[in-house]
Amino acid sequence: MYLVYTIALIICALILILLWKEERRFRKDITHGLVNKFWLLRERRRFVRFRNELRIRYDLSHRPPHTVKTKTGDISRKGLCLLTYERLKQKDSLNLEIDLPDFSKPVTLTGQVVWTKDLKTYDAQGRRLFYAGVRFFKMKPHYEAMLLTYLNNYRDE
Repeated sequence: MYLVYTIALIICALILILLWKEERRFRKDITHGLVNKFWLLRERRRFVRFRNELRIRYDLSHRPPHTVKTKTGDISRKGLCLLTYERLKQKDSLNLEIDLPDFSKPVTLTGQVVWTKDLKTYDAQGRRLFYAGVRFFKMKPHYEAMLLTYLNNYRDE
C-alpha cells in the first residue's frame, strides 16, 4: 500500500516540476515579447515631447557669463532638445531662458546636459551643428506653471 502512495507522490511531483518549468518558459517568452513590442512601438520618455522651435538663451554655469542665443528642437515638461553651435559635455550645467509666445517674461531655469549628438549638417553660415538633450534641474514653481500652460495650450492647437 505504501508503495502505491509513494509512486503516486513521485508522479505528482514530476508533473508539478514539469508544469512549473513549462510555466516559467511560457512566462519568459510572453514577457520578453511584450517588452519588445512595447519598446519598439512606443516612446520611452515619461513625458510627451512637442516639436516646437522656441527661442532660448543659455550660458554654461562653470564659465564666465556668455549668453548664447539658439532654439529648441523639441520640448517637454522635464526637458528639451537644444540646437547648439558648440559641443556641450554630459553633466554640464546650463542657465536657460526660454521665450514662450504669449508670455511677457521668459522662463528661467537650470538644466543639465544628459546627452549630445553631432549633426552631419551645417547652418547657412557654415557652422557645425550639435544637439544636446537637457533635463530641467531647478525651476521655480511659477515658471513651471508658465511652461505647463504653454504646453497644454500648444497641445490643444
